[in-house]
Amino acid sequence: MQEPTASPSAAPAPPPGPPGDSDLDFIARAARMLIVGGFAIAVVLVTLWVLKAALTPLAVAFLIAYLLDPLIDRLERRGVPRRLAIVLLMTVLSGVLLGLLLFVIPQMQRDIASLIERFPGYLERLQSEWIPALEQRFGIRVPPLGELAQSFQQADLTVLLDALRGFLASTFTYIAGTITALFGLLVIPILAYYALADFDAIVGGIGSTIPTRYQAYMTDKARTVDRLIAAFLRGQLTIAGILAVLYSIGFSVIGVDLAIGVGCLGGALALIPYLGNAVAVSLASLLCVLEFGADWHLAAVLGWYAVVQNLEGFVLTPRIVGKSVGLHPAVVIVALLIGGDLFGFLGLLVAVPVTACLKVFFDELLELYRGSGLFQREGA
Repeated sequence: MQEPTASPSAAPAPPPGPPGDSDLDFIARAARMLIVGGFAIAVVLVTLWVLKAALTPLAVAFLIAYLLDPLIDRLERRGVPRRLAIVLLMTVLSGVLLGLLLFVIPQMQRDIASLIERFPGYLERLQSEWIPALEQRFGIRVPPLGELAQSFQQADLTVLLDALRGFLASTFTYIAGTITALFGLLVIPILAYYALADFDAIVGGIGSTIPTRYQAYMTDKARTVDRLIAAFLRGQLTIAGILAVLYSIGFSVIGVDLAIGVGCLGGALALIPYLGNAVAVSLASLLCVLEFGADWHLAAVLGWYAVVQNLEGFVLTPRIVGKSVGLHPAVVIVALLIGGDLFGFLGLLVAVPVTACLKVFFDELLELYRGSGLFQREGA
């Protein structure tokens, strides 16, 4: 009679190694992951630095495609062909943007002209009312502003306008940089159209390059990164637009100079946590004090700011962004500062996505560390 062969599952387990072996294995795995990850990050940073001028239009186009893809998918599910849905959506958005520009720019021109006319009066009020109060309270000496106001009233504004025109021209030249950058501005809509048309195919092609045994893991991490980026970009853009409208309407009703400009600036800067609200309330308060003094107008500005803040904190952010974004505002600010300093406008575009990716994989490494024997073993 033949003896039964022992199954592999019945084989005795190997004796456990010394306690330090698992620690060394964990450290070795972590070191390999850090080396590979550091090398990949270095390659990406060098590529961004060398090709930042050429990659900026491409990054803008893919950002537009990423933001609009959910709307295109929704229209496609309703039976609209994808390319037709892209054309319709981009046409509608272009029309809305053009309408806003045709409304906002003339209004801001009128407000700026009115502000220039009243500016000497503002300087006189500062000289007669506010500066004496500051000197008396803090014991400081402020140079007189009366001569500046008089010279501003009597001066020919041609020199000022020429200087402003030269400043704007130099600023545009700095931003545009080269003919390549100008050409990039023209091709952004074209690149955005093709990126939207083939967005799902691009994502699928990237996923197909991942080894089969890692596809499930990387797909899960990619979804986590997508939730973080979508919560910040799509959510914050929506909130920024709502804040711009609320600030513009409220400041216009109160009677603040440049109400629409201040509101739009505050809404645009709301993409950077805390900055947009601080700029909006500071500029509106300053303009109120210059025009009306410290009366009910200033109280109305501060009251409207409090209303908008509570609306953003308790209604807009929970409903649009969600209760847990996953990216701390301080982390976003630091990422934007570093990205903008290193790579300019391209760095601002990729700062949040790169930070989201780093956060996801850092959390993974932290979880591995906390599950290792090195962390859990008690005693010396």
